[in-house]
Amino acid sequence: MNTVTSQNQKGFTLVEIAIVLVIIGLLLGGVLKGQELITNSKIKAVTGDFEGISTAYYAYQDRTGVVPGDTDSDGLIDDSQNFWDDLRSEGFISGASGASAPSHDLDGSFSVGSGGMFTGPSKNYTCVSNIKSSVAQGMDVKLDDGNPQTGIVRSGDTATTSLSTAYTNAAATFVCREL
Repeated sequence: MNTVTSQNQKGFTLVEIAIVLVIIGLLLGGVLKGQELITNSKIKAVTGDFEGISTAYYAYQDRTGVVPGDTDSDGLIDDSQNFWDDLRSEGFISGASGASAPSHDLDGSFSVGSGGMFTGPSKNYTCVSNIKSSVAQGMDVKLDDGNPQTGIVRSGDTATTSLSTAYTNAAATFVCREL
């Protein structure tokens, strides 16, 4: 008489484990791609805001004949608070008079000034703060020449110090655009 004993299996088969790993991989890939899409949309929004401030600057000049924030009529931005108030008073940006500079989607803010980042005659510029180097490089490529030291878009560790030679620093930077 042959006796067959049945064994109770405990655990998972290799096929079941493989299926679970594939599902986990797909979920992780989807989450990472989703985060990349969200970051790219924020970069696009900040770049659009950069363009919008530049457009408001020139529209204000066309309408009034003066540079916003120019308190001594020399064509240079002297007072950043007046700059934002001037643009608000003409309806080019929103917010109450006396409000601070606009913020952007990457948890920083915009600022304005003259001189500093650009060589040659003093120039007006707008900057965006709290930008990671990889994002700064993408903005420079989209808006200018991709070089942090040339063109109308510059980048550095601060808005007034020497420029970084390459986008290799993982720290936050400023990206400034000549107006």
